[in-house]
Amino acid sequence: MATVKPSLILQVDGTPGHVPTGTVGLGVVVRSPRGEVLRTRCLRAAAASCNAAEYQAVIAGLTLMLRLYPGTPVRCLSDSRLVIDQLTGRAAVREEALRALYVQAQALCQQFGQLELVAIPRELNRLADALAWEALGGRMALIRFQGG
Repeated sequence: MATVKPSLILQVDGTPGHVPTGTVGLGVVVRSPRGEVLRTRCLRAAAASCNAAEYQAVIAGLTLMLRLYPGTPVRCLSDSRLVIDQLTGRAAVREEALRALYVQAQALCQQFGQLELVAIPRELNRLADALAWEALGGRMALIRFQGG
């Protein structure tokens, strides 16, 4: 009998910030099957909307998983129901600006032997959210505020 390899958990989030500038913050968290944090990433990408930022986060997270954990089952969690519903075929991509990102994310999804995409409540994605804000300079804003 074959042993089933447990899934790593990938949490992703993207934010355009309070005032969109065309650069978005991305947060990526990789957890063990038991929930321990294995890796985190703060990244920036070009995007013009919240939904595009969420797609960029999925793309960054899936790319990281393929590079660091090839062949490992992955459970990808995002607080963007729209992106998850589009990638799983439950919703159509109606916004032309998202089509290229959708195609890129779908191509990455196809490279996994086992991938589960799950929409979760925002409150369960706080670390990925904090990392996305950090990528936009969140810590420096806090330091300036405290030194005030």
